[in-house]
Amino acid sequence: MPLYAYRCDDCGAVTDSYSSTPTTSAESDPVACAECASTQTHRIIGRVAYHASDSAKTARLDPKYEKMVQHSLGKSPLADPERLTKKMLPYAGAKE
Repeated sequence: MPLYAYRCDDCGAVTDSYSSTPTTSAESDPVACAECASTQTHRIIGRVAYHASDSAKTARLDPKYEKMVQHSLGKSPLADPERLTKKMLPYAGAKE
């Protein structure tokens, strides 16, 4: 369903209007302003949304991104693989 944006000539507010059928601006009914209820409105270019796929987003990543992540993780104390074994206590019933 198309979404059209209209700007009011009287107050300058922008009103969105949904249309079930595409129409040209010459044959469309006047849209009342949501702020002042004036019918002196004209259609303007509305917002556009672009949804990229995950593969397109991945392709735009910086090639050095993975190196930067690895470098940051290397500086973190949580990245030490021995951090948990250092906290372990010997089992009291263990035979040596």
